Amino acid sequence: MSKIVNHSARRLEIVDACLRVVSRAGLSGATTREIAKEAGVSHGIISHYFNGKNEILRAALQRSYQQLADRIDANLNGLSGAEALQQAVYDALPVDDEGRVGEQIELAFWAYAIGNPELAEERWRSYTEWRRALELLIKGAQAQEHLDGPDPTLVAETIISTLDGLGAQVAMYPDRIPAKRMVEIMNAMLAGFGFVTITNA
Repeated sequence: MSKIVNHSARRLEIVDACLRVVSRAGLSGATTREIAKEAGVSHGIISHYFNGKNEILRAALQRSYQQLADRIDANLNGLSGAEALQQAVYDALPVDDEGRVGEQIELAFWAYAIGNPELAEERWRSYTEWRRALELLIKGAQAQEHLDGPDPTLVAETIISTLDGLGAQVAMYPDRIPAKRMVEIMNAMLAGFGFVTITNA
């Protein structure tokens, strides 16, 4: 009797293996053979689930963003207003090993997306979703704090730009910018918009 294979689970195993390879060896080292080796499958199995390296990378990028979104959503349960915004911003900071690995993966994808329109489009889609989610949290915080402006889109884009800058630094120099300093930087930015600052760290 042939073994029943859960195709969705196998595909996810390959994607997660790709993320581990990228975090360890960068995009240049993430060959389909290396990904197959990391996933513990044959190279032929990879081609059964994905039409080449670009499709694996796109799925891996989606997976990376989804993992972050799921973590933020879980921690927002029951929160609203300024507290929800504070929590979301804090959860997006790479303050632990998981976050630092995520930023290394993110930075590798940024460089690769410059010459890859499909990956660049996936990056933009995820960015747009993140910005919209932040805008809703910002509007809620502004209503709670009775703040008349500034434009939630401007605030969201500033938050994302600051997070991206910190993420790039952490990816390149993981031991040089501690979690406390990252929180201080984000607090300075949030305070400039009139928001109550993060107290998690």
